[in-house]
Amino acid sequence: MSVSALLVVAAMMFQSGVDSTGTAIARPIGDVKQEETTGSYFQMFEFYGRPPHTWEHAQAMVSGYVYKSRPGRLAHIKTSSIHYFLLLNFPDLHSKKAWIGLGAECNKKADIMWADGSLLKNQSFRAWNEGTLKKISRSCRAAKDSGKFFPVYYDSHELGLRWETNSPKGNLQYMVVEFAQPEEEPKADEEQTSVPDDK
Repeated sequence: MSVSALLVVAAMMFQSGVDSTGTAIARPIGDVKQEETTGSYFQMFEFYGRPPHTWEHAQAMVSGYVYKSRPGRLAHIKTSSIHYFLLLNFPDLHSKKAWIGLGAECNKKADIMWADGSLLKNQSFRAWNEGTLKKISRSCRAAKDSGKFFPVYYDSHELGLRWETNSPKGNLQYMVVEFAQPEEEPKADEEQTSVPDDK
């Protein structure tokens, strides 16, 4: 990341990173890296200052981060390509727990969804720790239809990185931020000229 880009990110963190519940802000760790299959840029950030360092706080903070005119979000790991890219390019993830943009909401179906609203059940890639889905199921049975949210983070594991769940008020020191490729604007329908049928 260039010096000017770092200054922009730092300024935005100081402006939008502090809220009434704490003085925590976050600073980038290492360089921004681009994942080729999606075109998204990724970077790890470290919280410092008084908590909260919760998922909710992280999600609110990263929406104010911008890189190459792209707003930030907690990372969406929807494919194995993204997962292995993070595993190879961010060695800090091997020893540090970090928020990602996934969570389980205790509603009628205990939906597990990304922060953009897309459901995990609609993708084939998963990276759960053993027993984590059972833990989500038990927690949501106990809090049925409560809307309670269980955020997910990356946890180091002997097999690499795995998804684990935390309590809604759980604090972590790190997060993985994604600056996603903007979706293409739908093209306006081109004016069509009709050709009369030959009769």
